[in-house]
Amino acid sequence: MLIEHPGEVVLREEIRQKLWPDNTVVEFDHSINTAIQRLREVLGDSAEDPRYIETLAGRGYRFLATVDVIERPQPAPAAPQEHLAEPRPAQPPARSRKARILQTVAFGLLGAIALAAWIRPLFQRTPPPNWVVPLGEGRSAVPSPDGRAVLYRSGGLFLRRMDSPTATPIYSDSPLVDSPVWSPDGTQALFQTIAGLIRMPIPSGPPVIIWPNRRVTRGYSWGPQGDVLVAVLEPNGSSDLYLIPAGNGSPARLEIPQLPSGIFYEPEFLPEAGKFLFTFAAQGEAQASIFLATLKQRNLADAPVLLRRNVSAGHFGRAGGDHLLYVQNDTLYAQTLNWRKAVLEGAPKPVVEDVLSTLETRHAFFSVSRNGMLVWRPGKANLVQLTWFDRHGKVLGTTGPPSEPSAIVLSPDENHVLLTIADRFGALLDPHQSAYTPLPDLARGVWMQDSARILHAPKGGSRLLERDLARGTDRMVAQVPDLGTPLAISPDGKVLLYSARLKIYSLRLDEPSGSAQPQVAIDEDILKVGFSPDGHWLVYSRLDRTVRRSEVFVKPFAFPGLSRQISVDGGHAAVWRADGKEILFWNGTTIYCVRVAMARDQISASAPEALFDVRVPPGLVGDSVPLAVVRDGSRILFTQAMEGAGSMMNYVTFAWDRLPAPLRAVSEATPAKN
Repeated sequence: MLIEHPGEVVLREEIRQKLWPDNTVVEFDHSINTAIQRLREVLGDSAEDPRYIETLAGRGYRFLATVDVIERPQPAPAAPQEHLAEPRPAQPPARSRKARILQTVAFGLLGAIALAAWIRPLFQRTPPPNWVVPLGEGRSAVPSPDGRAVLYRSGGLFLRRMDSPTATPIYSDSPLVDSPVWSPDGTQALFQTIAGLIRMPIPSGPPVIIWPNRRVTRGYSWGPQGDVLVAVLEPNGSSDLYLIPAGNGSPARLEIPQLPSGIFYEPEFLPEAGKFLFTFAAQGEAQASIFLATLKQRNLADAPVLLRRNVSAGHFGRAGGDHLLYVQNDTLYAQTLNWRKAVLEGAPKPVVEDVLSTLETRHAFFSVSRNGMLVWRPGKANLVQLTWFDRHGKVLGTTGPPSEPSAIVLSPDENHVLLTIADRFGALLDPHQSAYTPLPDLARGVWMQDSARILHAPKGGSRLLERDLARGTDRMVAQVPDLGTPLAISPDGKVLLYSARLKIYSLRLDEPSGSAQPQVAIDEDILKVGFSPDGHWLVYSRLDRTVRRSEVFVKPFAFPGLSRQISVDGGHAAVWRADGKEILFWNGTTIYCVRVAMARDQISASAPEALFDVRVPPGLVGDSVPLAVVRDGSRILFTQAMEGAGSMMNYVTFAWDRLPAPLRAVSEATPAKN
């Protein structure tokens, strides 16, 4: 039917009447879909990038290729009876060279179709060889819908075509702060920067800010109808889902009253209109939940349906059926997803062993294209071990159990470590103990000088509290609207620095309650800040947009003055030694020190000196604080990644739904074939 009407739309209703006349009762929608899918498989065609059969949603199909009709040769006229001659062998009619070629191609195509139909059951019984291809380095490589290219972030945005050994930078104006996604047709990219959410044609085109949102995102998705779903962390520590309608409409908060306070992660539209997945973790819970929900007229149609409990977010994959893919205990599993009934069916099937994941962002490092290509990074759950080093990099010992702290702060008396674990709760650790003490309702905080009290701000509120560690009680110190994350307190305990909306604010604590007003201390894209031991200077990490990386600066606090850069070629999470003689920071995989000397309103700083290398956790984010140092600089504490925690190498595999056994860990030195 398609070949008889090339270039024309063959309606689904016409196909139904042709195949099942006389009102035959049959599930014809599913049957037609299956028949078209098998035709595409035989022809090597793709629904996303068709060469032969194009789908017109809700209508029918169109055959795109050129069709040449070969006319049947006409027999030669019979010889007149009155002039009978000696019979001669019949000669075939003359044919053009083009006609002979077309006929040969036609018979060849028919033979290929017949052969494919004959051997297809064999492939269904015997899975095809599955090559594991090393893709290269980059954070969270995301394949295009047709599997022909990947996008990944490494500072800016890069495009790597699967038929090319090199990657092309396509956006470098500002570092990306979340993984990119593709538009459903594979012609555009969506990504988040400090400036906001950006849409950009691929491989080149003008970037357009569709939402100047400077808040932290935890994933987003571009739906088949053009809508965009975004998971956003609010300034008060809560989280919401926002829907941006197609056509650059205004973002609107998606109301989900059935869920308590918590954080949303990695929403993802399914190919079916209105269906989407999202992951949600309630405040203080270690486990998260993967939900399936439905949009109707840009509102939630019903309460979201819980599919399964899991630590990290899941993704949709379509290869030999619809699947939910997720990582559990470092193994990637696929389980059949019946999205019509909103249930998981059958037993989970292990696909790849040793897949990297990080608890802090609930992100598992894998992604699936619409045509079944799987990209992943090897590794294990992004656990770290707090490790003590001397100044030459010799390991002096470890402290506490393996965990995933996003920040560590050494107490002034150097007897305890305050941990913030995955931005959810705090913990107190004795450097000589093997276990930590949970601190309920406390996330990131700062030590008071007596090492007996901690200032902290509960998420979602405006109260600044002081925790007495001996009694376990809280006292309200101040109430400040939009109070963000406490970062540092002056040595005299009179000034608090906190972050909110990517700015640093100072708050006087020695004024009467309610009279203190926050002041902007640093109006820049600040990631981390701290006081000098005398309280006259600040040290901070700032995103330098000119060179598109984080650098370390010092700035006067007690008197006017300009900032001064002290790092070279990058620097993160600087800490000032308590004796004032040195600033330490990390960059790449190396710990650096800068020797400083202060005299009144003057400061001198040496060139950065590399001390030693560490195993940096692969999921470390820009505002993490993985470094601490004792007063005299003789011992340095770092949240070092455990052996085998992960690598930057990405790998690609196909036909993952037909693997006879899960893929094993792949050696970076000798990429393997399974």
